[in-house]
Amino acid sequence: MEHPHRFQVEPPRRVLVVGNRGSGRGQIAKLISQRFSLPVIDLERERAAFEGAGDAAVWRKRVSSLADGAEWVMTGNDVATFDLRVPRADWFIWVDLPVTTCALAVLRRAIRAPADDKPRLSLVQRLSLPRFRDILNFSNEVAPRIMGVIERERRNRTIFILRTRYEIAQFLSRLPDAGGFGDHLAKGGDKPSL
Repeated sequence: MEHPHRFQVEPPRRVLVVGNRGSGRGQIAKLISQRFSLPVIDLERERAAFEGAGDAAVWRKRVSSLADGAEWVMTGNDVATFDLRVPRADWFIWVDLPVTTCALAVLRRAIRAPADDKPRLSLVQRLSLPRFRDILNFSNEVAPRIMGVIERERRNRTIFILRTRYEIAQFLSRLPDAGGFGDHLAKGGDKPSL
């Protein structure tokens, strides 16, 4: 796991979580949200619900408005809006799991029938090819952009890179409670090495 050895003095107010489909970024965002009482913004859902998402300028304005919020945990890999979101984030978390791990997680999720009142989709619909194409292309299309962000921002914000399910569990178990930040923690701990 690559992350600072110590958490900063104050809890984060804005956390950006990125990663491939099936990496668990949504679950991580949810747990961080609960720990620090921050609202979750799922950028993919926002885009799907936003009427002006087809117009790049209008969408950027919407994302800028979301990123300007005082507190949030935001998920989503929209690389075209990294410049709006990353500078506002206190923490940048990249869930960098292997492609096979992500694909298997999405496959398991698709096969498992939803237990809630969500619309029932056929197995073929749940196994849509665009999802798997996105997973397979992530390493070539999105990951290099994320690495560029990390290289530029490694001295400006707290960055965590989680590469296995074990590292995710360790990271989440070490998160201080919102009131657990204090004098014994060094502000802006050591930055990760790449």
